[in-house]
Amino acid sequence: MAEKLLSDRTCKSAKRRTTPYPLADGKGLRLVIHPNGSKYWVLRYTLAGKETTLGLGTYLDVTLEEARKEAGKARKLVAAGINPRVDRKVNVARNIERGNATLEAVANEWMARHKADWSAVHYERNEGLLRRILLPELGALPIAEITEPMLLAPLKKAYDSGIRESARKARAVAALLFAYAKDTHRATSNPGRELAQSSVLKRPEAKHFAALKAEKVGPLLKKLAASGVEPVTRVALVLMLLTGLRDSTLRGGRWQEIDLKAGKWIVPGERMKSRREHAVPLPRQAVSILKELAKLTRRNTNSFIFASRAKAGFLAENTLRLALHGLGFKVTAHGFRSLLTDLLNERGFNADAIERQLDHSSEDKVRAAYPRSDFFDYRRKMMQWVADWAEAQQAGTAAPMLPANVITLRRAG
Repeated sequence: MAEKLLSDRTCKSAKRRTTPYPLADGKGLRLVIHPNGSKYWVLRYTLAGKETTLGLGTYLDVTLEEARKEAGKARKLVAAGINPRVDRKVNVARNIERGNATLEAVANEWMARHKADWSAVHYERNEGLLRRILLPELGALPIAEITEPMLLAPLKKAYDSGIRESARKARAVAALLFAYAKDTHRATSNPGRELAQSSVLKRPEAKHFAALKAEKVGPLLKKLAASGVEPVTRVALVLMLLTGLRDSTLRGGRWQEIDLKAGKWIVPGERMKSRREHAVPLPRQAVSILKELAKLTRRNTNSFIFASRAKAGFLAENTLRLALHGLGFKVTAHGFRSLLTDLLNERGFNADAIERQLDHSSEDKVRAAYPRSDFFDYRRKMMQWVADWAEAQQAGTAAPMLPANVITLRRAG
């Protein structure tokens, strides 16, 4: 005799008894009423000759219609030889894993894994791009579920807001992050890589600011001294000129790298583009302003020289450029290196010593292999001359005499 199907009215009106009893809905689906009045959906099924049950939830949390749908799905699994109870456990575990593997969680793991390998500046840049562009909209989502359109949305939003290069860099960071997610089996695709050639994120036309000209050094230093630019930023700008360091290397410096008595700054290899330790002579003017700055930022030897409230703990990437622009000089901080190259070469200083001071790698392999000297003593005299020259430019006095053994090179007329 066929089982009579249940109705919502029958389910609602079922009375409790002293022992549990079932109300059948057909094909193994039952509503079990317990002595305390609770009502549970249960599906009975047979797999590999063994009868077992699968709980489908409580009534009314799961309606009669929903219970029938879930029972139908379970029967299809049984027909395919899959145990619904095992399948449920696998899905629960998978959902927990996906929930834990959000873009933010994977990003934090990825960043922590590479922190020791990256320079402080590289870490700061990647962390900033994630925090400002990707995490606000995508951070809470399972990384495996993020598609190209979903990733494109925040990138396009940033691009259209005017920070085009940052949006493009964020896309590159996303590609590396998704590659890591794939390597660790938390994702199966890489939408960041697929968007590499997107016309929506096309490369913006480059706007190059000229390097500072030698004749502008005096006016710049005068304006800087009389300005309200923060002391940490002011010292950083002056030291860009007096050391020739890349601004990223200079900004991330720590006091433990500085020996004021010896007038020397030893930058560890992991912070240099060349990946080799770099000894930088400090002119007496540099030592003087660093002593003053130490009163503001030196808490211990591990403190950042150019400490700030930025996320990384030191001056942010655009601080120096914005300060220069605010003073009316549309140049980049990196342009100080071009200025030094031209100034020192025109004055006849040793070309290899100049290249060593700026930590350049020669494209000429034969020449690169030849000069083994660090030229430190020579570079100390050379950079002291630069400091004296800059001081004279600011004061409007005559340029200092060149050190011995330096011949001024004049341009051909």
